[in-house]
Amino acid sequence: MFCVTPPVLGEETVHDPELVMDLKWEIGSWTDIWRIEQFESAAVGADVSFYIYLPPGYETGNERYPVVYWLHGAYGRPYSATPIVQRLDAAIHAAKAPKMIVVSCLDPTGLSMWTNSKDGRLPMETLIIEELIPHVDANYRTIADRRGRAIEGFSMGGYGSAYLGIKYRHLFSSVSVLAGALHTPETFRERRRAIFDNVFAGDTEYAAERSPWKIIERDANEVRGKIKIRIFVGADDGLLEWNRNYHTLLDKLGIEHEWGVVPNSPHDLEILMQNWEGDFFQFYQSVFASGMSGDARAE
Repeated sequence: MFCVTPPVLGEETVHDPELVMDLKWEIGSWTDIWRIEQFESAAVGADVSFYIYLPPGYETGNERYPVVYWLHGAYGRPYSATPIVQRLDAAIHAAKAPKMIVVSCLDPTGLSMWTNSKDGRLPMETLIIEELIPHVDANYRTIADRRGRAIEGFSMGGYGSAYLGIKYRHLFSSVSVLAGALHTPETFRERRRAIFDNVFAGDTEYAAERSPWKIIERDANEVRGKIKIRIFVGADDGLLEWNRNYHTLLDKLGIEHEWGVVPNSPHDLEILMQNWEGDFFQFYQSVFASGMSGDARAE
């Protein structure tokens, strides 16, 4: 058992901006597979917690490890990555996955889309890119460049991994989108008013500048051949069409990527992992073996 600060429930926040922005940055204590750490964030003016998984042998050796930054879905918490990390730990012990660190990030509102809110109250993008990554590299034995750094997320986290991974491709060698909630500014306005109003301040242009759709189209020439991308979604997931459309866009742009539809899987990470066909961690074997050399630059 472990203790975590309970998330603010979605039904409580949708119509109340103050509850949406009731920021709780500290969470929990130790678990059986995660460490829960924190660092002092200048961006938010508070100590910020994160979950970290360290692979077998970390405590006794001096080896450096690649890192996957993991982004949870809407109203999630860092422990939402547990179905993946449990499988990773077992696969490493069985010599079927690369040894790597997983850092699972915290969005205290569960609504940020992993970018900075326009009003500055929720600076998630700044926190991760300018503070959390340098903190992890300074305090853990990481491969502290893009060859040893990946980003992955589920649902809202899939949106965040596509957005941050492509925008900051000089920091990441790969992007993994799992059942991404790949909204456009228009779908935010029509279907997710809490996000559209609280994160984007009702500003369609601000939302567009933080859209995976716009980023990939704008930067296609710089992305092509320089970063590994995969997009997977459940066959019974309501977000299947959005993910398929993003896959189609990448095909149209000539951007090589992995694409897959997992059978018998709704919008549920545990079920998605249970029904995954093939080796989930083969992607990371390839990513971290190749290093994805290249001189990508974010604009």
